[in-house]
Amino acid sequence: MKLLTISFLSTLYGTITPFNVGETLIYNASFSGIPAGKGYLNVIKEDTIENRITFHIQFKAKTTGITNYLFPINNVIDIWLDKKSLLPIKIIEKISEGEYRKNKELIYFRNKGYAIINNKDTINIKSDFHSPYSLFYFFRNYNYNDLKNEPIVIFQGKSFEFLNINIKNKIKISSKTGNYICTKVTPKRINNKSFKNESTMNIWFSNDYKKYPVQIWLKMKYGGLLLELIEIIN
Repeated sequence: MKLLTISFLSTLYGTITPFNVGETLIYNASFSGIPAGKGYLNVIKEDTIENRITFHIQFKAKTTGITNYLFPINNVIDIWLDKKSLLPIKIIEKISEGEYRKNKELIYFRNKGYAIINNKDTINIKSDFHSPYSLFYFFRNYNYNDLKNEPIVIFQGKSFEFLNINIKNKIKISSKTGNYICTKVTPKRINNKSFKNESTMNIWFSNDYKKYPVQIWLKMKYGGLLLELIEIIN
């Protein structure tokens, strides 16, 4: 099975990205059709992790109002992406969804073939994989047609998943930031089985140089969280 490799991607696209430090994307969040709160994607700064230059990126989703009483969500994920390949080097997850809590830190030592979880557990890893959270930025930098026929690998929990990318073109979406023609990107497991907790993801990227994730839909076990772009800060 042929996989996308770091060397292929770096050679093809180099280090130019359609986003920069300081970019903040703000979203209205709705949970199963009910207004729920806000979501944020923020490129905080450039940083150095394990001698690699990285983008420090943060994703936040927090419920407000009645949804915060019925099913409170307060998630903060910090991720450091290698500046050249946009693959994750370090992730800190602070997840709070209803009664569910998870705090985890992972550091990937790609050249040595292992990762450390919470500064104690060591696991073997592959050299060319993604995190679900890194996909928001990775897809912005690469040609969808090249990705369409090349499986990618994500590392989630303590296991690897092989994904195909389903593409739908020329979808019209209107938001508070403008009217867009978008490409809908849906990662799917190769064996067509559901993800853990029955979760799935759809991302609608604008068909322009910036490739903004104009809309994000996350299917969770008890409903769907929809994020709709309302503000862009550069």
